[in-house]
Amino acid sequence: MTIDWVAKALIALLLFKPTTSWANEIYINQIGDDVTVTITQDGNNNKIGDLNNLSNKGLLGSYGVSTYTYSQTGNNNTLGIYNADIGDSSSTLTQTGDNNDAVIDCHGEDCTMSVTQLGDGNDAHAETGSSYSDDGNTIIIYQKGDSNESYAEADGDSNDLDSHQESDNNFSRVVVSGNNNVVNAWQGKHDDGTVDTDETGDHEVYWTVTGNNNILDSYQTDTNRAAGGGAGHHIANVVNGDNNGVTHTQMGKAGHDGFIEITGDNNNVDLLQRGNGGQQWADIELTGDDHTVNADQRGTMAHSFAVDLTNSGGAYSVTSTQTTNNTTTSKTYSLTGSCTNANGCSVTVSQN
Repeated sequence: MTIDWVAKALIALLLFKPTTSWANEIYINQIGDDVTVTITQDGNNNKIGDLNNLSNKGLLGSYGVSTYTYSQTGNNNTLGIYNADIGDSSSTLTQTGDNNDAVIDCHGEDCTMSVTQLGDGNDAHAETGSSYSDDGNTIIIYQKGDSNESYAEADGDSNDLDSHQESDNNFSRVVVSGNNNVVNAWQGKHDDGTVDTDETGDHEVYWTVTGNNNILDSYQTDTNRAAGGGAGHHIANVVNGDNNGVTHTQMGKAGHDGFIEITGDNNNVDLLQRGNGGQQWADIELTGDDHTVNADQRGTMAHSFAVDLTNSGGAYSVTSTQTTNNTTTSKTYSLTGSCTNANGCSVTVSQN
């Protein structure tokens, strides 16, 4: 069924509480002003519509202030949807358990998209698309337990992306194209929203960012108290643009791998790796002028830090600190690059 209404409010409440298995399916095509849609599916095979297929329909186009709320309490879940929005809209999805999935999309401006997955299969995907202005959007993904995987994408300016995963073996990918965006990727949380439970780690975060004046923060931690700690963490940040700030923090019992590659000018990198259960390894490659790098590695295991700077006129500043309580622990540092600035470049290395 296709509904094309221009109305102040549309409320669709669909609630299923079957005593036997139901194949819950909802297909939507809603176009109008100032729309409110509430959908609740309480159990079994769930589903909603489109992106891309889920037996088609989906959409939810809006020209005003609109609110879309979806709840799939349990069982096989999934969602889909695509929203072409001109104006303010808010889309909120909660999947309490079972096989999950999701995807929420908004092509427009001032969209807020929130996905909460509390357990089981998980696999969230939220994005702002490439139509209209696509500015001023917010994406929030929270995954609490089980086989988490998160993908967030923003095309446009002044967007805010927040991905928070708890438990173990998490994977998160963030793709941003635009300026003045703020990105936070959390796995286990910290600094200092605290949170972490007794998880074993094994987290991965991958970012690809194209644009200027973006603020990009990623945090990984594990608190597993077992002998030898948990599994290792990995962060890879690839940035193309100017005046970006990258904060890269890895903490916990496990070993840490960090890779940062930036092409552009006036970028700032702060890297902290701390832990006692494995090697701290960081590789930073910067192409451009006037970069600032601060790297701090702490813990009883081996430290390895490499920075590669390609410079064509502007000065750069590098500060590296490697600290252990064990004099036999390996600490290696390497710098590759050139400084063509007449006033010189600053490099400070401390190994304790």
